[in-house]
Amino acid sequence: MELNTSDIAAGAGDLSIRAARKGDIPVITRLNAQLGYPETSDTIARRFRRILRDHRDHRVFVAVVEPAVIGWVHVFIDKLLTVGPRAEIGGLVVDEGRRSRGVGSALLQGAEQWAQQKGFSQVVVHTNVVRTRAHGFYEKCGYQLLKQSRVYYKNVH
Repeated sequence: MELNTSDIAAGAGDLSIRAARKGDIPVITRLNAQLGYPETSDTIARRFRRILRDHRDHRVFVAVVEPAVIGWVHVFIDKLLTVGPRAEIGGLVVDEGRRSRGVGSALLQGAEQWAQQKGFSQVVVHTNVVRTRAHGFYEKCGYQLLKQSRVYYKNVH
């Protein structure tokens, strides 16, 4: 899927949005660390392969200013018992030196277009309470606060 980026804010350069490829894994790994989730390229590659196998319900898009990948977004279909199926943003990050130039908005547009093509009219995103800059970004992009919650985990191995 290619996205028309003619309406992207000035300063983003010749930006394009495309589906992520295996060769993008090193940059996705580096950007994942900027998001606060440091992992090895092998771990990210394993997760990416799993997502590719489930390509009907998941998509990863990258933002490219040739020749560099400068951001990515993961969008997937969330199938819960409590609410009907909907699209959800699993992660979005733009390289620290390229933020506030329209790249994140373009990635969101790509994810939203994919969701619409899949027949969904709603996209949901979770963001950590400490990411106040992200909150403003999503609100500027038309997202509305749905609820606040806590996330708990337990290691069971």
